[in-house]
Amino acid sequence: MGFVKEYFPQKESYPEPLSATSDRRVRFEEVDALGMVWHGRFPSYLEDGRIAFGDIYDLTYQSFMENRTVAPVVQMHLDYKIPLRFDENVQIETKLHWTDAAKLNFSYTIYNNTGAVAASGYTVQLLTNPDGTMILFAPQWLQDFKKKWQEGYWSKR
Repeated sequence: MGFVKEYFPQKESYPEPLSATSDRRVRFEEVDALGMVWHGRFPSYLEDGRIAFGDIYDLTYQSFMENRTVAPVVQMHLDYKIPLRFDENVQIETKLHWTDAAKLNFSYTIYNNTGAVAASGYTVQLLTNPDGTMILFAPQWLQDFKKKWQEGYWSKR
């Protein structure tokens, strides 16, 4: 996944990306007439990955709402490698990459039931207030999250 290194450069001073893995099963409604998952369904797989990530690292949609912060996706990139099929078990690896900016940089790898990479990509989410005003500096609650990350809080659990 060379694009991740190019888009989210890992400086020595940055902590390692945080990672979460989630499983799901391909539903019939996601498959097109060719018998494979339609490309337009993949963003929901990324969403599943972000939700699982948030549950593990206390970075849930609820925490954003409670802190009056919104994080809309402003950029998405997907590379499709091999098709996924109905009833296939899929694994989604989601990584949050460090940034000093007030945004969230996630990368994703979607594996099929044999462990082969079916798709990979990334999203960028900017932080805004509920009214859509861009936040230029991470709010205190997110600074606290990042401090835990830097201190290796999740690697100790």
